[in-house]
Amino acid sequence: MRIKKYLVFILILGIFIVVIQSCEKDNYMVPPPAKIGKATSSLEAQFVNTAPLTLLSPYWKSADYLKVNAVDVSKNYLFGDGLLNMTGIFGGKSDWGTDPSLTLKAAYDSSNIYILAEWMDNDVNLSEASWLWNGPGDAKKADSTLKWTSQRNNDKIALAFEIQTASNANGNFSNVGCAASCHVNGNNSTMQPDAGKVDIWNWSLARSAPLGYLRDMVSDPTSFNDDAGQVSSTRNSSGATNRSGPAYEWDGTTQTVTLANGQNTILDPGFYLVNKTPFIGDMVRGDSIYHAANSCAHCHGEFGEGAEAAFINGIALNKKSRASLISAMDNNADMAPYWGVLGGADRDNLVAFIRGLSGVPGYVLSKPTGSCADISSVNNVTPIHVVNAMLPKNNVHTKYQVLIIRKLKTNNTDDAQFDLSVSKTFKFGVAIMNNDSRNHIGSPVETLTFK
Repeated sequence: MRIKKYLVFILILGIFIVVIQSCEKDNYMVPPPAKIGKATSSLEAQFVNTAPLTLLSPYWKSADYLKVNAVDVSKNYLFGDGLLNMTGIFGGKSDWGTDPSLTLKAAYDSSNIYILAEWMDNDVNLSEASWLWNGPGDAKKADSTLKWTSQRNNDKIALAFEIQTASNANGNFSNVGCAASCHVNGNNSTMQPDAGKVDIWNWSLARSAPLGYLRDMVSDPTSFNDDAGQVSSTRNSSGATNRSGPAYEWDGTTQTVTLANGQNTILDPGFYLVNKTPFIGDMVRGDSIYHAANSCAHCHGEFGEGAEAAFINGIALNKKSRASLISAMDNNADMAPYWGVLGGADRDNLVAFIRGLSGVPGYVLSKPTGSCADISSVNNVTPIHVVNAMLPKNNVHTKYQVLIIRKLKTNNTDDAQFDLSVSKTFKFGVAIMNNDSRNHIGSPVETLTFK
């Protein structure tokens, strides 16, 4: 009898354990589904305790996002005299080549706002207004290409926020966004409102991103300028026009810079100029030496495009210092009959001409200070993209990822302030540019909401 009762007890206990385990499995062993970010009608910034400071921060993987319906904001505009082949999206969205699929995500903590922008772009354009000697013509312009011109452009994203109530003929910023600060009557030449003040955040792959910052600008009825402080880029020009020629070239020393996030990187001298030395040489004399009978042009082509010998009109030549170029030619037996007979001055003249075939960087970069240094950034343009940009057929770049970081309140008069005790919503505009800086697509007005 006892055995029977014992067996019944064991059976009941077994059933109880199975039930308990089943409950545990239902309630504890099955993890909840992973959060998947959803599309929202405004850019929603969620409060975070851990700042999402990198592109790989866990927050971004599941954050909600704003899918921007990018439309033509500015198109069919050309640059002034001497600025050529700089309008990659002259026709607007139809010239983009692919759907940019621009999305924005946001977060904030007690100090900063974080905005992650992602969009599709199948190539990388790293230069702006590079100096080219007798460079290529622009099919959209009748400008002369003789001697120095400024060519090439870069990729950008820009955001606009209102500082003081801004308006123009298009309307108020609260209704039309950045259209109130530019594009007056369809003309974007002024980039200024008729009243008020607008904060412009400009990420430029040529002029700010290499140092880990955005170009912080302010637009009002009297000016459209960089914020107060040391700017991140200054024009590398020996004169006042876009035909003046460069003032500087790379000095040959490694361009190690400290980014805004404290990390160090090395900037490629083929595209960026930090460590500089005066550009020397008589270009006209260098041109005549290069094109003398049975001289350089015979082997390397009229414009350095390559004939019997290698081409010398590519970015790669700017990766060599003047001293290394001279040393390489000193040690090239095939060049001895042409190079060996030149005096020191003519060697500099010829190297200057070769520099002009490659394209000297159009801007000198330096670490910004003051209000110019308010906005830092992280992006996904790695050295492989720089290499591939020299070889378009092998360019595998498809997406830009740009993380923008700024204090909620800078207390600078040339900045928009995100005072959450006053408002939780802010209007803004966003624009992206592909090998252009005058024509762009995007959305003139969106809403940033702090949740």
